[in-house]
Amino acid sequence: MIRLSTRVLALWLLLAPSAFAAQPNQAEMDQAIEAIDTARAAVRDALDKAPLGFRRVLFVKGVPQGFAAYEPRADNVFQPDEPLIVYAEPIGVAWKKDGDQFSSKLTVDFEIRTPDGQVLAGQRGFGEFELEAREPPLDYMSHVKLEVSGAPAGSYVLGLTIHDTNSGKSSSTDLPFEIK
Repeated sequence: MIRLSTRVLALWLLLAPSAFAAQPNQAEMDQAIEAIDTARAAVRDALDKAPLGFRRVLFVKGVPQGFAAYEPRADNVFQPDEPLIVYAEPIGVAWKKDGDQFSSKLTVDFEIRTPDGQVLAGQRGFGEFELEAREPPLDYMSHVKLEVSGAPAGSYVLGLTIHDTNSGKSSSTDLPFEIK
């Protein structure tokens, strides 16, 4: 019985400090939430005013797992049968309100060109990205994976164009790459 009491006392002594530690009061929590909401509103306003474009676009080692969850490639040199995987963070995306939901829709075209601009391959409407949410997200990501097997060794340019269905705007970017 004394051993059990000693163990209970020891456990209580270990846990007691956390039980008496200062917990945030509701006023502090409300103040923190208000500050976060104010900052989010400022970012949302900046995103709404931004032109459609890319905050970040780069070749990555594998399919991204989510926003900012990617491994950048050390270079833009690919093996002949290696896929091109592109991580992109579009900005300036228009959001359409429908009841208590917001939605966006982007379509993507691609072209593979020679460095002097000759189009070798491409497809309009290659990818389509739709998102619905209760509020427009601050962070938006997408990825494109292209198989270029059979392409001869050489220098190329991957051209990507995004089209925002809600705004009618488009934006393009180029990523040079090589196949060795």
